[in-house]
Amino acid sequence: MFTSAMLNARPSIPPFLVRRSGAMDRAPAPSNDGDAAFALRRRAIVRAGSRAPIERVAAAFLIAISQNNEYEGRNAHTIPDSLTCGYVAQLLDIDVPLLADLLVSLERQGLVTSSPSVGLELTNLVGLEELADAH
Repeated sequence: MFTSAMLNARPSIPPFLVRRSGAMDRAPAPSNDGDAAFALRRRAIVRAGSRAPIERVAAAFLIAISQNNEYEGRNAHTIPDSLTCGYVAQLLDIDVPLLADLLVSLERQGLVTSSPSVGLELTNLVGLEELADAH
């Protein structure tokens, strides 16, 4: 089959594929910080991609309400009960049981909590933003 000469032979490389050693051709060596940051971002993207897109939409919706509350001088960390589940489900074009499942999922992740006196409390705005921005 393969002779030792075939296995040990060095293939000839056409001259136009040979990299020149000029300064213009040299790329700066990647720094360890950049490599670590890239690896961290890659892991975050892969992890986020495995999440349901509708969960990211719900997180983005909660962030939008939070920002609106802050803009209007209200508490950015609370969503009152006056914003009913049926209305929110209709805005997101999902059914109420799915919305309930999404809220339970966000609560398990430590992003929101349910409070009888306040309504829905956004306990981790940064986490919600990261979930909403994940692509």
